[in-house]
Amino acid sequence: MGVDLARIKRLHVALMGAAAAVAYMTGWADASSVLLGGAVMGLNFYLLQLIAGLLRPDVLDAAKRGRAAVAVAAFVLKFSLFLGLLVAVFWRVPVEGLSFAVGVTLLLVACVIEAARYEWLDAKGVA
Repeated sequence: MGVDLARIKRLHVALMGAAAAVAYMTGWADASSVLLGGAVMGLNFYLLQLIAGLLRPDVLDAAKRGRAAVAVAAFVLKFSLFLGLLVAVFWRVPVEGLSFAVGVTLLLVACVIEAARYEWLDAKGVA
């Protein structure tokens, strides 16, 4: 079965909500910056999943040549979008950098948790 990307997405959203709630209630970080950092990484994850879906091994099939072009265009769009977004975020929008970084790392935490869960289930013989 492998690591479930949908579970990673759900866990990422839950971690974002929990971190933003804790940040808001305690004041240790700016909740909106945490959410913005998490949203940027969530969108990045979605676009990477879309690009990977287009670049499957069957992309070399002559009947599906257009898929490679679409994937390359999506990658260029993703890169341009995020470069522009990060420039706008740090030059135009008032964002607290450390809180933004906390939001960004939540996707990595979700990936590590899901990978550890999969390995644990695999070791038990369930996965």
